Amino acid sequence: GLLEKLCLSLYDVFRPLIIHVIHLETLSELCGILKNEMLEDHVQNNAEQLAAFAAVVEQMLEDVQERLVYRTHIYIQTDIAGYKPAPGDLAYPAKLEMMEQIAQSLKEEEKKLSVDGSFSDVKLEDPESCSLGKPDASESCPPRTYTTISPADLHGMWYPTVRRTLVCLSKLYRCIDRAVFQGLSQEALSACIRSLLEASDSITKNKGQVDGQLFLIKHLLILREQIAPFHTEFTIKEISLDLKKTRDAAFKILNPLTVPHFFRLSSSNALIQFLLESIQQQTKQKFVDPGLEEFLAKVSALKTMAVVGKGPNVTLNLLQTTEFILFKPTKNNIQQVFQKLHSLLKEEFSNEDLQIVACPSVDQVNLLLSMTK
Repeated sequence: GLLEKLCLSLYDVFRPLIIHVIHLETLSELCGILKNEMLEDHVQNNAEQLAAFAAVVEQMLEDVQERLVYRTHIYIQTDIAGYKPAPGDLAYPAKLEMMEQIAQSLKEEEKKLSVDGSFSDVKLEDPESCSLGKPDASESCPPRTYTTISPADLHGMWYPTVRRTLVCLSKLYRCIDRAVFQGLSQEALSACIRSLLEASDSITKNKGQVDGQLFLIKHLLILREQIAPFHTEFTIKEISLDLKKTRDAAFKILNPLTVPHFFRLSSSNALIQFLLESIQQQTKQKFVDPGLEEFLAKVSALKTMAVVGKGPNVTLNLLQTTEFILFKPTKNNIQQVFQKLHSLLKEEFSNEDLQIVACPSVDQVNLLLSMTK
C-alpha cells in the first residue's frame, strides 16, 4: 500500500511534464525507457514486489504513447504536408551533377595519392543512410549491391520530406501498437508522396518532364527500399469503375428517337449497341495493353512537337543517380522481349523473310545496351 501511494505521487509529478513534451525524439525515448527498461526488465524480474509500480508505469506509458500519436499527426501536417521547398531543394539535376563532380574529383585525387603510396582510403559511404529508415538503428546494414555509394545518393541529398518521413516512422515503430503505426505510416507516406508530386511538377516546369519524372522515381524507390524493414502493409486498396461507355449507350436507349427501333436487326439498334459496346471495350482491353495506346499517343505528340520545332530540350543526367536500381531490370526485360521475338520469328518466318525483317540479334541488343549505359 505504501508503494502504491508513492507511485501515484510519482505519476502525479510526471504526467504534467509528459503532456507538454513536443519533440518526437524525446517521446520515443520515453516510450523505450518505460517499455523496455522498466516493464520488460525491472518489473519482470520482480513482478510480485513491483506490481503497484508496474500499474503506474503502464498508465504512464499509455500517456506517452497518446502524446506521441498526437504530436505525430501535427508533425505530418506541418513538417511534411505543409513543407515549403527552398530553391535548393528543387535544384535538380544541378545539385546531383555537382555531387557527381565532387565524387569524380575524389577519385582523381585517390589515384594521385595512391601513386605516391601515401593514400588512405576515402569512403563515400553514409553510415546513417543505411539505418535511417530501419526500425532499430542498432541492426547491421544489409550488403549493398554495389561497392561504392555516390555522394548524390547519400540521405543528405534526399528531398527533405522523404528524410522527415523516414525518421518519423523509425521513431514510431518500436513505440506504438502495429495497427496504430500502420495508420500513421499511411498518413505520413501519403503526405510525403503528395509533396514529391508537387516538387516533381515544379522541376518539370523548370527543367523538363524527364528530370521531373526521374526525381519522382528516385525518391519513390528510396521510400520503397527504406520502409521494407518495417514489415507493414502501407497500401490502401481502392476500386473504381469506368461506366462511361455504358452510360453513353444507356443515353442512346433513353433517346425517344431510338425507342421505335428497339427490335430492328440493324447496326443502329440501341439495345445491340448497349450490349456490344461494353463487350468490345472489354475485348480490346484483354488483347491490347492500355499502356500501349498511351505510349502511342505520347510518341505522336512528341513527333508533332519535333516537326514544328517545339520539342522539349531535356537532360538525362538525373538517370545516373538511379541507374543501379533501374538499368539492370530494364536491361533484363529488353533482353527477354527480344528473345521471345526471335523465337516467334523463327517459328513463323523462313530464313529469307528473316533477312528481310533484319531484326537485331540478342547479342547485338546486349552490345547496344552495354554501349548506351
